[in-house]
Amino acid sequence: MMEMTGSGRLVVLCGGPPELPRLYRLTDSVTDASRVVVAFYGRHQRFEPSGETELVEGQRLPVFRFVYSTAIAE
Repeated sequence: MMEMTGSGRLVVLCGGPPELPRLYRLTDSVTDASRVVVAFYGRHQRFEPSGETELVEGQRLPVFRFVYSTAIAE
């Protein structure tokens, strides 16, 4: 069961660090979904849309694939 709270849109993350949750909720302020950037253990994990969707508990969610990671500037 999807137990993520919030009102943003859910997406599926594919690839990246294995500890990163597979489901990710975009914040309401995200208007451009051409990429997803997730801050994770001092790095920005960057994902781009794959054009695919995945069925998760009866909902079709867009899949974003890992592209690269960068250090978070201090």
